[in-house]
Amino acid sequence: MVNLITYSFLRLFSFILSLIPRIFAIRIGSFLGLLMYYVFPLRSKVAKINLSIVFKDKNNREINTILKNTYKHFGKLIIEFIRMYNINIDIENLKYDKVLEKELLSDNGVIFMTAHIGNWEVITSILHKYKKVTAIARVQKNNGGNKFFNECRELLNVSLISNKGSKRKMLKSLLDKEILLIASDQNAKGHGTYINFFGKPCSIPKGAGHFYNATNSKILIGFCILKEDLKYHLEFKNIILKNKSEQRDDIIVEVNTIYSKMLEDIILKYPEQYFWFHKKWDKEIYN
Repeated sequence: MVNLITYSFLRLFSFILSLIPRIFAIRIGSFLGLLMYYVFPLRSKVAKINLSIVFKDKNNREINTILKNTYKHFGKLIIEFIRMYNINIDIENLKYDKVLEKELLSDNGVIFMTAHIGNWEVITSILHKYKKVTAIARVQKNNGGNKFFNECRELLNVSLISNKGSKRKMLKSLLDKEILLIASDQNAKGHGTYINFFGKPCSIPKGAGHFYNATNSKILIGFCILKEDLKYHLEFKNIILKNKSEQRDDIIVEVNTIYSKMLEDIILKYPEQYFWFHKKWDKEIYN
């Protein structure tokens, strides 16, 4: 019953939001974020610890300012995402270098690594125009919410696989010369490779490096940032590995080192757009 109520409420809310011009919907999201910051500050303790690790030179007031802007940003994304059930993001609001077309249309598979910064949910709105996309998505505990969110992500040429789903299907998508979209910034704990991230060892998932080693697909790293004009700009790089080793573990370490450095750089430019609410480092830091 709870799942049905959740699903029905989200559909109704999306319909109402679809009747409102996008700029006003985003303002509603910003207000929602402020409400969360002042009234329901979920995971704020984790976020403050993460911010203090990254911005050692900032005082508590400055950390709180970044955190408040982070809540506002993710309030906007929540509203934007819920609207996507009824209204897809207009292509005019998605900006990217046309060089991306050449990279995506090359005759091989593409591993597209991203992170929970900006709006990762709209990346498929660009990629699916060029090739079939297999996107890895986290399963929500509420089945009604999970069904609604997956329906929001439905696009032509886009298939979803659970983050705990079949690795064979992920591998097959690359062998079929498709795009595999992976957000690789969550703590992989004992299953990942430890890479220094803002000066502290952080466990990064092995998936991208593993799939590259198995298929020799192209690796692109990109982040979709919300700019002041309320348009999304997809910034990306084609990664060429310098390490000529054929050892799987060496390749994974190099891929994750490059990825982590790029993520550090984009976080420093847009700190309020990063999802600080994950426990990025080992749990001892958060005790």
